[in-house]
Amino acid sequence: MPTLVIKGKITKGYEHWLEAFDGSENMRNSKYGIKCLYRGYQMDDPNTIHVVLYTPSMEIIQQHMENDAELIAQAGGDPNPEANEMVICSD
Repeated sequence: MPTLVIKGKITKGYEHWLEAFDGSENMRNSKYGIKCLYRGYQMDDPNTIHVVLYTPSMEIIQQHMENDAELIAQAGGDPNPEANEMVICSD
């Protein structure tokens, strides 16, 4: 199971993003088997978030990002690919 370390920009503030992200935890887990290990913001920039996720496969995370793109946008995730970094790690 890959572990993803994600750094991303948000556009609607951390509290808004956090409510949406935490509110989607059960959906990510039950629908995709994705588990969140950590989420928070960068101390010197609350509009830069860091998330660590377990995902069953890279195909699953891709499905989630495509199927739930509107939810991610509503949460304030910056859609610009250059605003986000994803590092794939072993478990």
